[in-house]
Amino acid sequence: VEVSILLGADFEPISEKLLKRLSLDNGVQVVDLKSGKLMKAGVREGFIIVRVDGKYVQNKEELNRQLIGKQGGVLIEGIYPNGKMAYYGIGM
Repeated sequence: VEVSILLGADFEPISEKLLKRLSLDNGVQVVDLKSGKLMKAGVREGFIIVRVDGKYVQNKEELNRQLIGKQGGVLIEGIYPNGKMAYYGIGM
């Protein structure tokens, strides 16, 4: 199962400009949010996933690897483009 189907969103790399502005080295941005696990948890479009269960996420493929086959819950940490940090617990 593809992570975008599982979570109900697509993911894009973050622009260099946004990475610089938020002082980030990594992450993937939530785009095209649909009904799914992220929306249920309260995630809004534009959210940048930086870490999953404490492990840094560099790209969509890595996010996929970290989430596929997970049992129970995961902690997704990140930041919105406005600089607001957020944490979401998502049941898998």
